[in-house]
Amino acid sequence: MDMAKNYFTLDEDFETIIKKALSDKTINKIRSVTTGWTNIVFEVCTNEGDFFFRFPRDDFWIRTIVKDYEFAKFVHRKTDFNTVKLELLYDDGRPFSVHSKIEGTVLAEKMNNMTEEEVKIVANDIAKFMFQLHSIKFSKEEIFEIDNIGLKLVDFLDELLTVHVAKEDMNFWNHDEFINKDHTYLVHGDLNSSNILLDENNHISAIIDFGFGGFGNKYFDVARIIGRCPENFRNEIIESYENISKTKLNYPVLDEEISIWANIDNAYINYMRGIGIYE
Repeated sequence: MDMAKNYFTLDEDFETIIKKALSDKTINKIRSVTTGWTNIVFEVCTNEGDFFFRFPRDDFWIRTIVKDYEFAKFVHRKTDFNTVKLELLYDDGRPFSVHSKIEGTVLAEKMNNMTEEEVKIVANDIAKFMFQLHSIKFSKEEIFEIDNIGLKLVDFLDELLTVHVAKEDMNFWNHDEFINKDHTYLVHGDLNSSNILLDENNHISAIIDFGFGGFGNKYFDVARIIGRCPENFRNEIIESYENISKTKLNYPVLDEEISIWANIDNAYINYMRGIGIYE
């Protein structure tokens, strides 16, 4: 392995790293989770439960995983919802994360087959989580002890796109458009249907993956989840958020943010196809 490299590649001895991290447990199985595109992911079954390991794929995600750890630690138990509790470990100075498996099914696997009543339940939980997160009082010094990457969501996205996306695929992106928008809320930043786990009663069992977390415009969170869910979720989430927050959303701004996220997704899919992660 190139010792100058500070991220992880697929040709490494992950089994040894994982066994060292779980030296007090009996490992029964290590399974590669191929859906990880920001990190190389493994699910590990042990005599004391299952764990997920995430090893960042490049320098940008190395820094992001530290932010994920710090943000998740800060918001843990500050809402009514379970949020992932990460442990940050190091291999030759390279950070990677570990967390216990949280039981639940990702919303993405269920959302297309839900009844009207089930949609209402999920939408209300999502809105409640967003409002509670957006209401948390904070200072960046409280959250981020290691100030290593953009703490404003817009700055983080700006670096992400600049580093990972071809210029011709990011013509839509104009960082200056967001300078004067309200960035005073604590936001998840990537609240999509794959980062929401549901229990058997279709209530949220956990919210995961805070690598994009920081402070920013609340419309980013609302738009992110609406843009990645079927149309029947849109009105339910909006109505629930407005009822809980007791304020009306600005629909033109919301539509603008939905469009921005769609462009980010499309640009990033092109990038992942280019490096062979996304088919």
